[in-house]
Amino acid sequence: MASDPNDPLTRYTLTQNPAPFPLQGQEVIDKVRQQTDLIMAQFMRVLPSNYVSRVNGPFYTLQFQAAAEQLALFIVTAQEVFKDSDYDYTRPEFLWQVLGTLVFPGATDQSGIPQLDGDITYREFLKKMVLLLLQGATPATMQDGVELLTEAEVQILERFLEARNPGSAFTIDDQFFFDIYVEGGTPPGTAFPEDPFVLQNNVLLVLQALKPAHVLYGYSNLFRDAFGPLFSDSMTWELSSYYYDDFRKFCYGAKEITGSSGTTLSGRTLFSDPSRSFASVQTGGRLTITAGPNAGIYRIREVLTFPVSTDTLPRPYTTSPSGLVGTATVASGVITDGSQDFGAAVEGEILTFPTGPNAGSYRLETLLGSNGGPVGFVTGPATQVRVSPSMLRIETRMPSALSGQPYRVDVDRLGVKVPRTILAEDASVQFYL
Repeated sequence: MASDPNDPLTRYTLTQNPAPFPLQGQEVIDKVRQQTDLIMAQFMRVLPSNYVSRVNGPFYTLQFQAAAEQLALFIVTAQEVFKDSDYDYTRPEFLWQVLGTLVFPGATDQSGIPQLDGDITYREFLKKMVLLLLQGATPATMQDGVELLTEAEVQILERFLEARNPGSAFTIDDQFFFDIYVEGGTPPGTAFPEDPFVLQNNVLLVLQALKPAHVLYGYSNLFRDAFGPLFSDSMTWELSSYYYDDFRKFCYGAKEITGSSGTTLSGRTLFSDPSRSFASVQTGGRLTITAGPNAGIYRIREVLTFPVSTDTLPRPYTTSPSGLVGTATVASGVITDGSQDFGAAVEGEILTFPTGPNAGSYRLETLLGSNGGPVGFVTGPATQVRVSPSMLRIETRMPSALSGQPYRVDVDRLGVKVPRTILAEDASVQFYL
């Protein structure tokens, strides 16, 4: 409410909003002086003719000057009291008496209204509460009232609506009950709102003013498990229903790998046969020990080249049948010896580490480098060689650590081809054009 020099009601209102209380400052002094001058000018105009003074000086003018100053102060003060009736100009000292008791009539003192920091925030809150009261006691009104108190996300759950859904945990007994969920933090649901106990008490007071009298409510701080900021990954799911596929056969698929020199290592969860490559074996397949203390069927958990994929400490080794010797490191299934030429190895070459975490025998498969290729078919030179995946990790331990065990390993569940041994037959004619 700005002062208007042509309006006697607002001519001497203060421009400061809100005005100070008690009235003080240079603007108050100027307004009181202006009003005093107007009063004195009017006084001089209505003096009888026997009073000839037109300036302050005689005793009667000084007396009326004092009265005029008090009257002017009263007029300026009355103007500010009149402005207090407008909610936009109500002074903070009187917000409780003018507006707070209107919104919260049941409060006996200021402890019965929400605690908010700042007089502007307090004023805007009370003004918006007046508008919400005029809108009626609805779920939207209650949610808007709670949102006036916090920047956190607020949800209102009406239980009687949820009770209509099949399998709901709510019943007709919950028809007069609703839940308030407050999600704080960034992103929402990761922390308590600021001053959670003050907020809870403020919500209690606001809902007493806004909610229907017969309705009850529950208040909760809602937290969510948020893995997005912590992990970045993707998931795929493959499901095969093979209950009818078992009646079919893949006539070109290999059924199994067999051998008679399988070794169960000391941990009894690793099975190795350096004379075979298990590259075509699938995780989840079956390893069957056909005889001995470990006879039985075991589920394959992993196909490995080494028990420990990386060993940076050079370890001594020997090979057979070529008789290569040296020291080598292991990294991701690759053996490296900078002073060795693995091109001298032959097909089926077996390398043995006598010590270290990868102590055991391994089948050399592929020479690496610019002159690389299958072992025994290229001459290198090569200082690196990849070994065959000739080791299986199983899900359950075997009873004993043994060597020389007969076994078979599934390759294709629907395959039918099995190894066949042919002796004393000249098949060279099949390979000449």
